[in-house]
Amino acid sequence: MGKGVAEWTDRRLNDLATALEPVPARVAVLEATVEHLTVELESVPAELAVLAAAVDRLAEENRILRAELAATQRYLLQMSCAFVAALLGGAGAIIAALL
Repeated sequence: MGKGVAEWTDRRLNDLATALEPVPARVAVLEATVEHLTVELESVPAELAVLAAAVDRLAEENRILRAELAATQRYLLQMSCAFVAALLGGAGAIIAALL
C-alpha cells in the first residue's frame, strides 16, 4: 500500500512540475513588460503638468475674451441707443417742420 501512495504522490508532483514549467518564462515576460511600462509612464506626470498649464492658460484667455465680448456688446448697445435717439430726433424735427 505504501508503494501505491508513493507513486500517486510522485505522479501528482510530476504533473504539478509539468504544469508549473512555463511559469518562470511567463514571469520574465511580465517583468519585462512592467519595466517597459514603467519607462513609458515616467514622462506622464510632466506631460500632465504641461497639459494642466495649457488648460489654465486657455481658461484665462477664455475669461479675457468673454470680458472683451461683454464690453463690445455694451458699446454696441450704447451706439444703437444713440442711433435710435438720433432717428427719433430727426423724425421729431421732420414732424415739427411739417406742422
